[in-house]
Amino acid sequence: MGAVDKSQKAFGARTLALAPWQERKVLRYVEEHLGQPIRTPELASLVGLGVSQFSRRFRGSFGLPPRAYMIRTRLDRAKAMMRQSRATLCEIALDSGFCDQAHMSRLFHAFVGETPRRWRRDNRLAI
Repeated sequence: MGAVDKSQKAFGARTLALAPWQERKVLRYVEEHLGQPIRTPELASLVGLGVSQFSRRFRGSFGLPPRAYMIRTRLDRAKAMMRQSRATLCEIALDSGFCDQAHMSRLFHAFVGETPRRWRRDNRLAI
């Protein structure tokens, strides 16, 4: 009976995630549109799910709710740009999909623990 329970749990756990094709489609869409506003309902409709079901399955696939994933992805892009370019923080914020530099700075400080300017100074590659 223990083996049956384990297989049911494994099957049940997978049904709480997006299908592989849905994961690929969502990730491709996010990558292509990261500099623009991306809303959970548009991601859900992209893979044919309701918002609630999509959010649960997205979290099952990526370990974060859609909004937190977008923030993390935008911050990762901003970090890469700060490390590799001479663009201003305002340009980086807009290119990464934030409303403005202040929005990026607030989220950057909350998630990373320091300001973008300080992080950039300490992590910049020689350009």
